[in-house]
Amino acid sequence: MPATGNKSYHPLSLSIRIHADGFSFFVCDPQSSSLVRGEHFRRTESIPLAQQLTQELCRPDYFNRQMDQAYVLLCSPSIHVPLEEFRRDEAATLYNFTMTETNQDAVRVAYTILPQLESVELYTIPRDVEDAILQFFPTARFFASRAMLMERLLHYDEDVKDDHNRLYMVPEAHGFSLFTFAQGHLRFANTFDASTTPDILYFVLNTWQTLGFDAKGDHLVICTSTDVTSEKKALEEYLMHIDVQTDEDLFPLVPLAKEKEVPSDLKALLLNRL
Repeated sequence: MPATGNKSYHPLSLSIRIHADGFSFFVCDPQSSSLVRGEHFRRTESIPLAQQLTQELCRPDYFNRQMDQAYVLLCSPSIHVPLEEFRRDEAATLYNFTMTETNQDAVRVAYTILPQLESVELYTIPRDVEDAILQFFPTARFFASRAMLMERLLHYDEDVKDDHNRLYMVPEAHGFSLFTFAQGHLRFANTFDASTTPDILYFVLNTWQTLGFDAKGDHLVICTSTDVTSEKKALEEYLMHIDVQTDEDLFPLVPLAKEKEVPSDLKALLLNRL
């Protein structure tokens, strides 16, 4: 996507989204919440991720005087802790106790506080990746991917004026996440590795039953802008109400919602923070 032609100083934000297959850069205009430029980078096995990030950040498209702020979104494994039970000095111990395969020397355990959800999301930042970004943007702010989207889904859930329960399904690169809320707070959140329809059915229906939802009255809401026709058809054999919500439904009247190349979690981050 081409950059704007205005050469006068106009502060922009750079958002860096780091995921399993690589990373993406998005330059946005905070004044209009619109995308100026987006670019995706596949992981290069020959060099470390931190070095690849450094090479791309050196380019004048991304490191220049117009970049007023940098945000970093990490799609890494995470856990959720009730806010009332969260202790900062125990965050690393709790995360490492739960995620036993984590290389503790190579990562820093970080957290995103979600006061509206009365929850805290713990996740990890590779230390070399963090250092690479901070040398260009010392004030860069880091966030957990799913935390941003949960905030938006909570607002959406509160805007629906009925008494039905809703289980939100968010497809991801190697599976999907499920969320539900109760009385304005997070009730359930989990992520599942599933690539086949039988696995998707198992995890969704098992969660549905565990939560005590009603197959005839409650709703499964699939939040995606991609084609989920086959998954929806399979789930309709068991659940009566399945809704598909696109980014334009979740972020109404916002120009950024129409940008197909910007993932939903990044849209939620930008619209929450800009």
